[in-house]
Amino acid sequence: MPHSDVSARERILAAAGGLFAEQGFDGVSVADIAAASGTSTGLVYYHFKDKAALYESVVREGLHLLEDTAVRTLGGDERPIDRIRAFVCEYMALLEGQPALMRLLIRSVTDVSTPPPGHVLMRSATTIDRLQAVIDEGIACAEFRSTDSHLAATALFALVNTLITARVLETPLGQDSGDPVEVRAEFMTELFLRGVARCS
Repeated sequence: MPHSDVSARERILAAAGGLFAEQGFDGVSVADIAAASGTSTGLVYYHFKDKAALYESVVREGLHLLEDTAVRTLGGDERPIDRIRAFVCEYMALLEGQPALMRLLIRSVTDVSTPPPGHVLMRSATTIDRLQAVIDEGIACAEFRSTDSHLAATALFALVNTLITARVLETPLGQDSGDPVEVRAEFMTELFLRGVARCS
């Protein structure tokens, strides 16, 4: 897309997101971001107070994408089990389609050089709360068995994020099965819903 079709602020955010994801907060300078975005350091400082404010904006924009996915998929009128399936599929597709975003979020909670990860932790807790509410609905209508809904929601969130993290960071745990994300998402959902033990 030509520069004229994208605002300077958007170009700065996109460039900064990629650089922060790959090199970390300390590994990137404002000059690096300006060069990568085709702008100037003055324009970066015009839009953002400093590098920390820019970093926070990049993380917040990424979290908005995740939150929008959670709100759209978990807040509908469909059966609880269908909302869980939709959430897992869309969440996995979003993050696997934007590996730089997942790397950025991982760095934001593991890299001590970055600003405190308050937004990431708060938004993760909010998503878990949304999952819990759907599981509670499923329990109330007997679609799910009675269980600790908060622990179940936390386990589902961890299950999905562990797989995405492994794939995005290209670890042996994330080896590509060749299946499309929809197939893997359905597998993860069924694993969560039914487990692996044979019913007695």
